[in-house]
Amino acid sequence: MIMPKKAIPLLIFLLAFSIQLATFSPWDTLTYDGALYIDIARNLVRSPSNFTYQGVYVMYRPPLYPYTLSIAYHFVKEPLRQLSIARIVSVVFFSLTALLVYLLSRELFEDRTKSIIASLFFMFNPLALTMGGRELVHSQFTFFYTLAIYLFYTGRKDGNREKVLLAFIAGGFAILTRYTGLSIVGVFFTYLWLVEYWGWVREKTYWIGILLLLLTLFPWLYMGHLYYGGALKPFSIGMRAVTVDKPVAVSEYLKMILRDMGKIVPALALLGLLMQKQDERGWLLISWVIVGLCGILMVTHKETRFITFLSPALAILSADGLEAILNIIKETIKSLTEKKKLEAVLLTALVVILLTPTAMSAYHLKNKWNTVGKYESHTLRFASEHYPAEKILTSPSLYTMTGFYYPGARVEMPITKVCAEKLKNGYYQLIIYKESDGLLPPPPEENYVLAVELYHGKFKIYVKKSHSNAPASQ
Repeated sequence: MIMPKKAIPLLIFLLAFSIQLATFSPWDTLTYDGALYIDIARNLVRSPSNFTYQGVYVMYRPPLYPYTLSIAYHFVKEPLRQLSIARIVSVVFFSLTALLVYLLSRELFEDRTKSIIASLFFMFNPLALTMGGRELVHSQFTFFYTLAIYLFYTGRKDGNREKVLLAFIAGGFAILTRYTGLSIVGVFFTYLWLVEYWGWVREKTYWIGILLLLLTLFPWLYMGHLYYGGALKPFSIGMRAVTVDKPVAVSEYLKMILRDMGKIVPALALLGLLMQKQDERGWLLISWVIVGLCGILMVTHKETRFITFLSPALAILSADGLEAILNIIKETIKSLTEKKKLEAVLLTALVVILLTPTAMSAYHLKNKWNTVGKYESHTLRFASEHYPAEKILTSPSLYTMTGFYYPGARVEMPITKVCAEKLKNGYYQLIIYKESDGLLPPPPEENYVLAVELYHGKFKIYVKKSHSNAPASQ
């Protein structure tokens, strides 16, 4: 039975969704950033303007993902279920992006088979697959970034003014999901300049689009002015937070990408990029990849997950690269041009040969991420089950994760003189230290007792003596 053509988009969405559910991350893996997004979302349930953690506005974090989570958190209160909700939200956006890759590829290639292949290369891209099931912003960001590209290209292609305007709104949502989404503006106007030179300046649609993008950002800019000391303060502090972290050289970053992503997708994408013609389609893909990548490379601190939003473009270019290899083989064996069935077999073999190691790289990277925060999660869950507390002192690296396991508790780090004074006076009911966080002030023996050590002393839990019913050390 031949699959109905109209069912292909739905099947692609369901396949992407099923792949994520089959590789769903366990409860005991949690990231510092992910815990913070969940902590913020909980506060947004109380008040839509309460973009805080521990009473401090953290608006240097982009808002859309926490606001999305807060909708579900009106009904789901248990911490581990909230973690699952955060990941399911990412899974949904991953699946929608897989569908978008197919739809955009159809517009670019006008070839259904090639579009399905592009979607598969997205689904099994190691970074896309891994981030597609995490409690992080990358899956949602990738969706809105790709949606903006899709609407912009198809709107211009079809002469649909409304689509072009919607592209700017989607671009605004991308920026509100991750501030590096500002590069979408560069992609739009680099593409316009390459295909129209300065002709686009005369089109009112693009100026109205810019206005709509600013209006999309306006509520957040206003909140920044109201609560953070300046409309652009969230952006400037967000950039500062990234640049003060460990610097990574471009050459080292490219090595990191090849380590995490494998060599097949980058190689196919590069081949596909070299095959692009100087036409509407080619300039779109070139602008997307080059401007987007440069936006990341110019940042001082870089992590491989930062380029997840380029995975749809890499998937589309990979489909082009695979077609180029197929054409070379066809030219080498001329007889294949007249044997369509044999050509189909060859295409299938190439997809399997190239996609299998890519999927294996994705599986290994996802498993690697599934170890992130494992010991911290076990320690904090153990603490929350045995030592209820409302005032907690914790190591800096455990700061947001402690708040995740202790909703509503006052969590502080020993980094100020005020904290030192509170520690001396026995203010905290519970202290959780992680050994690798460096020199931490020892709890006064007259006020605190070491309740338990976990993982050979890597984690220490101290309890105020008036609350110390401690289980045996482990």
